[in-house]
Amino acid sequence: MITKSGLWLIILGFLGCASKADDWIQILEHPNAAERARAAIQIGEMGDRRAVLALIQTLKDREPQVRLAASEALGKLGDRQAVDSLIAIVRDPNVMVGLSAVEALGNIGGEKAVETLLRIAQEREGPLSLGAIQSLGTAGGDRSIQALTTALTDRARDVRWVAALTLARIKSQQALAPLIEALPQADRELRRVMVWALNTIDPSWRTSAPAEEAINRLIDGLKTPNQSRYQVVQVLSEMDAGWKTRAGATMDFFVAQLANGDLVARMQAVEALGQIGDARVVPSLLEALKDPNIQVQYIAIKALGELRDTRAVEPLVEALEHRDPGIVSTAALALGELRDTRAVEPLITILSNTEHGVFRLGAIQTLGVLKDPRATALLTEQLDDTSVQVRRIATEALGEIGDRGTIVPLLKTLNDQSAEVRWAAADALGSIGDASVADSLISIIGKGRIWARRMVRVLDRLDANWREREATLQIETYFLEHIDHPEPEVQWRSAEALGEIATLRARHKLLQTMEQKRTMIIAAAHAFFIRNGIFEAEPLLVQALHQYGTEEMALTYLNAGHPVLARAAHNWARRQGMILLSSPEPGNIRWNSG
Repeated sequence: MITKSGLWLIILGFLGCASKADDWIQILEHPNAAERARAAIQIGEMGDRRAVLALIQTLKDREPQVRLAASEALGKLGDRQAVDSLIAIVRDPNVMVGLSAVEALGNIGGEKAVETLLRIAQEREGPLSLGAIQSLGTAGGDRSIQALTTALTDRARDVRWVAALTLARIKSQQALAPLIEALPQADRELRRVMVWALNTIDPSWRTSAPAEEAINRLIDGLKTPNQSRYQVVQVLSEMDAGWKTRAGATMDFFVAQLANGDLVARMQAVEALGQIGDARVVPSLLEALKDPNIQVQYIAIKALGELRDTRAVEPLVEALEHRDPGIVSTAALALGELRDTRAVEPLITILSNTEHGVFRLGAIQTLGVLKDPRATALLTEQLDDTSVQVRRIATEALGEIGDRGTIVPLLKTLNDQSAEVRWAAADALGSIGDASVADSLISIIGKGRIWARRMVRVLDRLDANWREREATLQIETYFLEHIDHPEPEVQWRSAEALGEIATLRARHKLLQTMEQKRTMIIAAAHAFFIRNGIFEAEPLLVQALHQYGTEEMALTYLNAGHPVLARAAHNWARRQGMILLSSPEPGNIRWNSG
């Protein structure tokens, strides 16, 4: 029961809000554009619909920042009086204003708003159309769902990506069949988004009638010459782990084709059998190694590697003596897939007796995969090769083998002229796991020759207490001194490194820069502030993105699991005239993850 005094307090509260709203409405006519924009933002936050007409008038403001703020406010207020005026500015010369208007129309909804969004979505005008697709999900309704499912077949990858994410947000069962149908045409990353959308809508979608129909159709379709057969096989594996038990007739079809005198048919059959990847076809593929055509042999070798059946070891070792470099290199890589050490000595012989780059790369990579110390000495010699690719792959191979005897040459490789070789050396040393190299790796951070975040991951594997080492103290002191350097680039690198090192003194200095509102430092060390969940840094992180943002930084914000940062990321993208393609999975840098 509300007492008289309580009722008066409520009335006074409403009167106070009304008074404030009136004040902000008046400020919409302020001579300063920043003040007009601020007023529109405040009205949107207050949610007072009495301001709708004033905001509609503000959509005609000469300054884009004011039009942007007014359209955002109208989207929050959700009053359909604004629909016509918002439709009028979707083609605003400033792209971010148009994107904001499209978003507002989605929030308001209604037949007229949806009609406009459908038209824009179908016109495929880059970011504006992507924004319309997202907004259709907010507007809702059967027509919106139909448009979104149609977008899953669009030629543009971005359109399909946004449509899948939007359908996941709606969670409409109507989207199951279209999403399943769209899987074979999607690349790996897009397929991951679509599968996530399916799991979100219905965790049991794999046993649904549309999925069952699609599996049978895809298996039968494997017989048709199609360059995307490998992709279809991947889709089948994601839909049903046991699909190969149903594919006996398809495998028999291709085995029969191997006996066909037609070269194209034999090539397609060998390729298909390898892609299907069932051990029952190994004898047929081994027979294909004797085919008179070198292309059939090449495809058969690759297929045998993918099958990982040890019956192929000896025939593949024999293929190392083939006259064709491509066959030899492919056989070497295939032996790596089989993980059988019987291949080590033949591969060492190949590597010792040839200067041909194609031969060597395959042999080096496979010797690393086999992890046999017999190859250590020969691989170490490759660290001085003139080819960056050879040095990198040899370095990675030594890391796979993990022989402590290679520590000294790998430490030397940390100074290689190639950044990719230096990183491979750091990672290899991390894999070997000898903490005695930690100081050398720490000093590399100080030289700035390897990205600090990557090096910290290696050091964490080597020594949980590396931050307490004297070498860490030295580079920490260096970066603490240089965070105030007159050159912005040096400040940036120092802040970024301190954020990754995250020692007590580094943390204290970064928190101090936060109190000083040094937005460039916040931008450089944004990962530190996000991981530590520092509430006071929120507005500064938003400002840092606004001033120094990149697409990578915006995506970090978007996937950090924090609504304020996600909103800032979308706003940043809108100002750039773009739509961010968010990941359905959490990012590596999460709010308050420590």
